[in-house]
Amino acid sequence: MKNYKVFFFLILTLFVQIVKAQEVKKPAEVFGLYFDTFLRYNNEGVAKLNDYLRPTVEGKDSYQANIKEISEGVIKTSAENFLLPYPKNVAIACKKESEDYFKVLYENFQNAKMSVKKVELVQNEYVPDQKIARIQYSVTFKVPSKISEVIIPDSDKVKPEELKAFLTDIIEKFKNADKIVTTEQEFSLYELKHNGKIYYWNGSPDQIVSTLTDFYFESFGVK
Repeated sequence: MKNYKVFFFLILTLFVQIVKAQEVKKPAEVFGLYFDTFLRYNNEGVAKLNDYLRPTVEGKDSYQANIKEISEGVIKTSAENFLLPYPKNVAIACKKESEDYFKVLYENFQNAKMSVKKVELVQNEYVPDQKIARIQYSVTFKVPSKISEVIIPDSDKVKPEELKAFLTDIIEKFKNADKIVTTEQEFSLYELKHNGKIYYWNGSPDQIVSTLTDFYFESFGVK
């Protein structure tokens, strides 16, 4: 499962771009835009972030991604990599179930609930006259309570019907997730003064994805 976690994170961070963010909003609102864009990666989040950034990028959209294509690509590639260790006949027979598994896994990750707990403005010790907004936030996921008891079939011995049964079972467990897990995280937004206005930005929004991916996969474990 560790390899799938690493791959899942790498795929998601392919869509993270380094840009400067303008601000006519409070830091908590700006963080919400980053969270919705880089963790949820939905059309609404991208549209709002584009609207927010547009004045700083000569009226253009910073993100022009096709969300549906990206989501489908993540699922397809993750499913293919999951099946790589298995014999070709097993992989072919279980293609749909593998894709369904990563679809529910991905959707569950995106449906996390986020709450900003505290915003603290501190002086940037490296840049004179610049503040940093430290965002303390919590995120909750719903995960299956007994998934750690599930054992992935041995790739050298498994039959197609056995892997199908495993994937079908784990898919149902995620659809009926009954356990709430919560993590506390911190994210920094950097103050930028421009034309008499204060903006906030972060050049590494992939930090949101990386820390939450680690926690998400560690909150359940398939042996």
